[in-house]
Amino acid sequence: MNRRRDQYIQIARRYYIDEKSQQQIAKEFSLSRPTVSNILKKCKEMGIVEIRIQDGSPMTTAIGEQLKKAYGLKDVIVIPSEDDETSLLSRIGAAAANLTDSMLKDGIQIGIAWGTTLYQMVHQMRPHQLSQAGIIQLMGGLGATNPQYDGSELARDLSKTLHADYYPIQCPVVVKNSIIKDLLVHEPSIEKTLSKTKSIDIAFVGLSSNAPESSALVRSGFLSYEEAEKIQKAGAIGHICGYSYDEAGNYMDISINRRIIGIAFDDLLKIPERVGIACGIDKVEAIRASLKGNHLTTLITDERVATELVSTL
Repeated sequence: MNRRRDQYIQIARRYYIDEKSQQQIAKEFSLSRPTVSNILKKCKEMGIVEIRIQDGSPMTTAIGEQLKKAYGLKDVIVIPSEDDETSLLSRIGAAAANLTDSMLKDGIQIGIAWGTTLYQMVHQMRPHQLSQAGIIQLMGGLGATNPQYDGSELARDLSKTLHADYYPIQCPVVVKNSIIKDLLVHEPSIEKTLSKTKSIDIAFVGLSSNAPESSALVRSGFLSYEEAEKIQKAGAIGHICGYSYDEAGNYMDISINRRIIGIAFDDLLKIPERVGIACGIDKVEAIRASLKGNHLTTLITDERVATELVSTL
């Protein structure tokens, strides 16, 4: 295995550093050109080669610094905006995956919510062999109409990628009433995961607007359009881990918040590193309110959103 890895490293050096062609490398190592191509691909998969595109302009860096200072954040990563939503989500996810990669260590306990940006992050992470690490689902998600909103599946995929233990919450994020919630949170498997949320080192969360047409809870099928309208009329600006908050980022004492199954709102805010990943101009107000409420320590977003946030400082 070590001999093969050494050969892979030599071939990667020839291609990426010495700028030899695949045909030249094939001749040097007595291999076919397709074999060299496959080895270069495996070099990326094994982490021997990492390709990073530095697309942050001086403008995006300056905007990020303004937001860091204004809201007391540890870090702000601003990605250039794109009209193609799929491409933008992919780039946001890649930035989050790179950040995650830099923070990994043996024994780390990672909390993860669900949503489109987190789906992109998880599926762009490179494999690791962590020791005694854990992936803890932050909120229910079972029964979502789209696999990108299935929190159990997302947490399981991340645990496989990082070779970590897996702690799921296999139930919906919102239930009909508090009686059902009380029954579910005392189910042994769910209770075990909820107890683990108190030892999380870093959490990755999405942010969503509470506008019915933009709400992640509506898109995922956990709330009806009419229910979302009522929550918005009550003054809810956005939600994080299912919990609705007002324009100052305060937790709201409303029915839906008492029916959320997941990490307690106060416990979420006690996690040392809280990374919020959200893009799209429809989320500006929700992100601003979240920053006012000190929900996050790090924000990853796009340039249009960041510019709009800075314009009202």
